[in-house]
Amino acid sequence: MTYPDALQYLYGLQRLGIKLGLENTRRLLRTLGNPERAFRAVHVGGTNGKGSTAALLGAILQAAGLRVGLYTSPHLLDFTERIRVNGEPIGPDAVADLTAEVRAAVEAAFAPVPDELPAHPTFFEVTTALAFLYFARAGVEWAVVEVGLGGRYDATNVLAPNLTVITNVAVEHQDLLGDSLEAIAAEKAGIVKPGVPLVTVAAEPGLGVFRRACAERGAPLLHVPTTYAWRREAPLPDGQVFSLQGAGSERRNLRIGLLGRHQLVNAATAVAAAERLREGGLALPESAVREGLAAARWPARLQVVGERPRILVDGAHNPAACRAVRDFLEEETFGRRLLVFGALKDKDWGQMLEILLPAFSAAILCRPPSDRAAEPVMLLGTAWGHCGHVEVVPDVADALTAARALARPEDTILVAGSLFTAGAALAALRA
Repeated sequence: MTYPDALQYLYGLQRLGIKLGLENTRRLLRTLGNPERAFRAVHVGGTNGKGSTAALLGAILQAAGLRVGLYTSPHLLDFTERIRVNGEPIGPDAVADLTAEVRAAVEAAFAPVPDELPAHPTFFEVTTALAFLYFARAGVEWAVVEVGLGGRYDATNVLAPNLTVITNVAVEHQDLLGDSLEAIAAEKAGIVKPGVPLVTVAAEPGLGVFRRACAERGAPLLHVPTTYAWRREAPLPDGQVFSLQGAGSERRNLRIGLLGRHQLVNAATAVAAAERLREGGLALPESAVREGLAAARWPARLQVVGERPRILVDGAHNPAACRAVRDFLEEETFGRRLLVFGALKDKDWGQMLEILLPAFSAAILCRPPSDRAAEPVMLLGTAWGHCGHVEVVPDVADALTAARALARPEDTILVAGSLFTAGAALAALRA
């Protein structure tokens, strides 16, 4: 099997959609020899910030000299980004070989037998098994694993982690997770395991749901805002310097290569998680915390990809993330702001535009490269009500070109609305 063959097989499974539940993944992993038991793990869930937090924590563990796996989703430019060991993406040849092996396991474990017709594993279930098999074969000591969707029935919840992290709770995937913050939090609380510590920054009402889940399961809970205080000391062109106090220590001049005050919350959460692992017996020197925070990078999170005009790419795809991005722009940028925006039709793009557009002088509406994309003309009515200059340029690369033609050197262009839009912009800029 070649790498293109592997991608064709894997992406072909997307036709099966999303099926919440763990039995398929457990069955597949048993057939593969339960590779998820070969390493220790931190399980990271939440609505926003879980990818950044996972990347920061993974970098801290790597700086401590550990062999670290990082599993995240979705990818921006290439499938290999989802599965990393010590920061290096899985190679195409490894994807091909492991996909062939996992496909054979699928065919063995899910072959129809009389009176038993199990559902075929989905794209994410197969990809999760592939990632865990790669980590086991690569000799990973610790894996930082991001939840794909929700928590309780996400394929990654087959793990028996040493630590659980839930960043926050906001409205998302209401068709699958529930139509209230309490219901969404209950789904996320499904990754809390008996006796396994939970680190969270969630506010009420989600925090109350997590407290009850931890009490029922005998899991210690650390609420980061209660235990720690953080303050930005200085901005950097591509990051920031901050201080962190709490848990009997004070750290100054910590650096992260991520923009936005919301990333300080993620950094504090990663440090809190590292300290809980240290309390559990893991050797994590203070130097690893500092070096890991400074080394971590997470693309398409207020990523600076151009100057004069300044171009930022962010994967914000829900209202809470858009608020964080708008707060950054209003505090950190000067001149006019121009928005390149493309969203998926099943997202709350109306509220996202209502949050973002008052901060912008012009908006270019585009179509992210996805079958789930919202057509730009659908967004026009909302956009016209909040921004003076609005136009439709369907292709993301062309929309970025149009924004650059409108911008002056002192202006700022933001590309946002979807990780698909962000990925397409990064691909265009790379080309």
